[in-house]
Amino acid sequence: MKLLLSIVLFSILSVSCSVLKTENTEETFLWKIDDGSSHIFLLGSIHVAKPDMYPLDYRIEEAYRSSDIVAFEIDMTTVDPMSIMKYMTYSDGTKLRDRVSSESYEKIRQKMSAMGLTEVMYENMRPWAAAITMQTNMLQEAGYDKSLGIDEHFMNKASTDGKKIRALESADYQMGLLSEFDKVADSFVNYTLENAESPDAELNRMVQAWKKGDKNTIRNILDSSRYEYPEFETMYEKIIDERNDNMTKKIEEWLEEDKTIFVVVGAGHLIGENGIINQLKKKDKYKITNF
Repeated sequence: MKLLLSIVLFSILSVSCSVLKTENTEETFLWKIDDGSSHIFLLGSIHVAKPDMYPLDYRIEEAYRSSDIVAFEIDMTTVDPMSIMKYMTYSDGTKLRDRVSSESYEKIRQKMSAMGLTEVMYENMRPWAAAITMQTNMLQEAGYDKSLGIDEHFMNKASTDGKKIRALESADYQMGLLSEFDKVADSFVNYTLENAESPDAELNRMVQAWKKGDKNTIRNILDSSRYEYPEFETMYEKIIDERNDNMTKKIEEWLEEDKTIFVVVGAGHLIGENGIINQLKKKDKYKITNF
């Protein structure tokens, strides 16, 4: 499945690091950005995973341990779930059935029923929220767990270790972006339902590519998803391109602080022509190392 949202939405090492250093020569999705006086680690994340994602490469864990601050797209430790709900549901009497075709709504009803949800539980949802609810269920059935995602892994570690946490964006900003999908509500719901039979096929490819540090495969998956559904291009520009620009600016600001910061951001934001890494390379003022 072309995971629009997971692209648009990975244990302490039990083996000696000296052994791992001699055996592991594969690249990772970890970069170090050095301006001469400070540096930032950028780790590309996959937001859901299975237990076999762990342990992570020792270089990733060492980068985390050496950092003063850990940063994420948003700081979930400060997010009020009720504040998120206001973006996911209508409060003006509008119903989900009002925003999608009768055929699409019937498909939603059947899928939600199979998930054990009654109509009263989703009738006020915005189409994108209903789509995410169904997609999340599909991935859970395939064995994937958001709590095992790389960002959540390091969010929990940072909280336990007492490291300072900061965010590139606010939850309100991200939720506002997702609301843009209401403009293509029917298409987005059908996109999700059409991929219901094999929800983990593309994600499995992405996970294996992530483990190998295979940037080309993940970029190809992202690109094929983007160009296969041209009706979502405006959404991609907002969810990927504009955010890449904004996050690059924020990272450059942080480089001026003379601190070591470990930044975890969706892998899709780091790679590609307009990815954060390429934008930083174009500045021609940083030493950039991929581990």
